[in-house]
Amino acid sequence: MIQIWVMIINMKAIFNLTPLFFVMLISCSDMKDAPMDKVSKNFIATYNLPNLDGEYVNSNDFLGSYILVNFWATWCTPCVKELPSLNNLYNIFKDKKNFNMIAINIGQNKEVIEKFFIEKSSKIDFTVLLDENMELSDWNVQAIPTTFLVNDKGRVIYKIEGEKEWDSSEFTSFINSIIK
Repeated sequence: MIQIWVMIINMKAIFNLTPLFFVMLISCSDMKDAPMDKVSKNFIATYNLPNLDGEYVNSNDFLGSYILVNFWATWCTPCVKELPSLNNLYNIFKDKKNFNMIAINIGQNKEVIEKFFIEKSSKIDFTVLLDENMELSDWNVQAIPTTFLVNDKGRVIYKIEGEKEWDSSEFTSFINSIIK
């Protein structure tokens, strides 16, 4: 009887971990210049997470501005490859009052991220938030990198899964057209 209970408990543990393994299997979408998908049920984008300085940043801080929200991790090769183009995009639009960007690191702590930037001799000029405990499951991130475009009312309007050339003339023209 005890063996049956042990087997049931082990099976339950396996099924509880299945979503995590699924996410890990499909993570790191390496699709160059991923397409933008309109979000039909544009949900309200909410978060309240610490930045690298330990200060909490809330989604309400950006109401009135369009915001590009990028989910990433240091171990994800496509995520790392697109960081320079994300940073270039930020620098193109940094003086615009109605457009902003944040990068939300999934599942890693501050020390890992800071070490990554030191080792790569790189940095991100825009805000990096820490979702160390993967609290933002409402966002339905199934692969990384995943990026969302949030409108000035705080609603997600586009979702992009995979690597993209963020500083391309096509995408910068698109951003210019919506933030007029």
